[in-house]
Amino acid sequence: MGYLRKIIPYLFLMPALTFSILFFAIPFVYLVFVSFTERSSFFFKPIITLDNYIKVFTSYRIDFRNTLMLAGIAATIDVIIGYPYAYFMIRKIRRFGDLFRSLLLIPLMSELYIAYGFWWLFLPGGPLAFLLESLGISPFAILYSPLAATLALAVYTLPFTVLQEGISLSQIDPVYEEAANCLGSNPLKRFVYVLLPLSLPGIISGWLISFGWNVGAYAIPFLMGGVTIGQRVLSVQIRAVGLLMMNFGLAAALAVILVVLSTSLTYISFKVSRGMMV
Repeated sequence: MGYLRKIIPYLFLMPALTFSILFFAIPFVYLVFVSFTERSSFFFKPIITLDNYIKVFTSYRIDFRNTLMLAGIAATIDVIIGYPYAYFMIRKIRRFGDLFRSLLLIPLMSELYIAYGFWWLFLPGGPLAFLLESLGISPFAILYSPLAATLALAVYTLPFTVLQEGISLSQIDPVYEEAANCLGSNPLKRFVYVLLPLSLPGIISGWLISFGWNVGAYAIPFLMGGVTIGQRVLSVQIRAVGLLMMNFGLAAALAVILVVLSTSLTYISFKVSRGMMV
C-alpha cells in the first residue's frame, strides 16, 4: 500500500509526460537529425554535414538580428505599457479585475487577427489612413515597416507580460507601502524605492516570456512585410528555405536554433518568476 502511494503522483504525470514525449521530444530529436543532413537527402540516403549550421551563423545573420531586434523592442514596449495595466488591475480596480483579465485574452486568439486589424487601420479607408494622408505620410510606408511589425508583436504578447507583472504585484504586501507612507515618502518615492524593486522579478519574467513568444511569431512578421529585409525573421525564413528552396536540412537547422532559443528564454522566465503564472 505504501509503495502504491509513492507511485500515484507519477501515474498522474504520465498523460502529460507521454504527450510531451510524443509531440515534442521525439519530433525535436528527429528535427535535430534532419538539421545535420544535406538538403533533402534524409528522404533517401542521409548525407551528414555541418554546412547547415555554418550557413545559419553566416548567411542568415541579418535574420538573427531582425528577429532579436523586433522581439526585444516589442517586449520592452510590453513592459512599459503592461506595468500600469497590471498595477491598476491588481491594486485599483479589483472589482473589475476579471473583466480586465478577460480583455487580455483577446490578443491571444490569433496572430492573424492582429495582423488583419493593423491592415484595417492603415489601408485606404481605415481610420489611421486618413490621418496619415492628411499629414502627407503614405499609410503603406507605415504598414509594411519594422515599426508596424513591432507594434503588432507588442499587442500579441502584451497579455503574457501583464499577467507576469500582475503576479509579482499581487504578492507584494501593501504593508511595505504603508510603512513608507508613515515615514513620509511621497507616491513617487514609494514606487521607485518600494514597489518597483519588489516587482522586478515579474518585470524581468514578463519581458523574457514576451521576447520568447515574439521570437517564434510567424504570421505577424510575414503579413507585415516579411519578404522585405527589415522584417525578414527566422520563422519566415524557415518556411521560405523549406518549402520554396526545398532545403530541408537548412530549414531544420534554423528551426532547431529557434526552438532552443524560445525554450531557453521560457525556462529562464520560469526561474525568475519562481515558476508562477496566472
